[in-house]
Amino acid sequence: MSTQLQAGLVQGRRKHSVMAGALATAFLTGISLVGSQSPAFADDGQPAKVADGTYQSDQDVIAAMTKTDPVNPSESSMGYPAGVDKDKNGNVKTFTLADVQSKYAPEQAVKDAQAAATQYAADTNHSAPLRESAKHLVDGWADTTKPNGTDVRQNTKDNALTGGQSAEQYCNMTNKDPKSPFYGQAAPCMFVGKVDEKYPQRGASDGLTGEGKLTYKVTASVADESSTTEGWQVGGKITPSISGDGASVGGEASFTYSYSSTSTTKVQNTRETGVEINVPQGKKGYLEGRANGATYTGYIVVRDLDTGTNQEHLVAIPARVFIQAPGSSSSVTWVKRLTAA
Repeated sequence: MSTQLQAGLVQGRRKHSVMAGALATAFLTGISLVGSQSPAFADDGQPAKVADGTYQSDQDVIAAMTKTDPVNPSESSMGYPAGVDKDKNGNVKTFTLADVQSKYAPEQAVKDAQAAATQYAADTNHSAPLRESAKHLVDGWADTTKPNGTDVRQNTKDNALTGGQSAEQYCNMTNKDPKSPFYGQAAPCMFVGKVDEKYPQRGASDGLTGEGKLTYKVTASVADESSTTEGWQVGGKITPSISGDGASVGGEASFTYSYSSTSTTKVQNTRETGVEINVPQGKKGYLEGRANGATYTGYIVVRDLDTGTNQEHLVAIPARVFIQAPGSSSSVTWVKRLTAA
């Protein structure tokens, strides 16, 4: 997609007095980047979620959380996923085609994305403009040249679209011109993936070896949760916090909403909650935070349009994304661990 689609260059697009693909052009005129959102909840939120009992092994933790916060074996999410895997500096990690294609073929991912987009478009819980946007991922626009196959990229950072615009820039755009008949429509993008890692750790305390008691206070704040009133509802950021005996945290982490939860469950802030662990002789005790969701291996599927040639492009970009468990309103479960000393 040409960089002329960016808000500051919209006037450049209007210089094209005659061109094919009039409907697509009309949709894209007035498109601009969605601004950052304020925190989703201003109040103290709900109590922090603390798992019952103590746990020795990671397998025990995963088995328990599978019952309380089940995740799906495969997932989809409209738009550019906020939960794409990033390093501690906030830079997107490079996830290669070789990492994913043995588990999930790109051709199947495109079919799955279009099937999920069809379901999204049929769901009246979503706004009419976004339902139309989902249809564009399936069928494209009128009077345009359709793609000849899928442009499968080599890694997550191999994401330049027509004119050099990145997939993230394109997918985070929405038509904000209230006079446009396409007001509220967004660029057609979707992530689809297969489950990779369930309930990843989001920080832990140093702990105590030997007999004694550990005391902590825990909380998790949520920010940048997107609104359905403007563009795709992609997710947000969480910051878990532990204070007390030998505490440390995993820092800020991002999450993406499952398609199945975008109209229902929202992730909320949690207010400060006390946690105690009684550590018996011969054991090591510590507290860890586990994200209520899973990482998924898959592709960001994008339908792009070169407005100069009227040619559509269907692009599949390898990605690893964290997606919140569909039924969970808490970002983190705090788990009391007792392991062999």
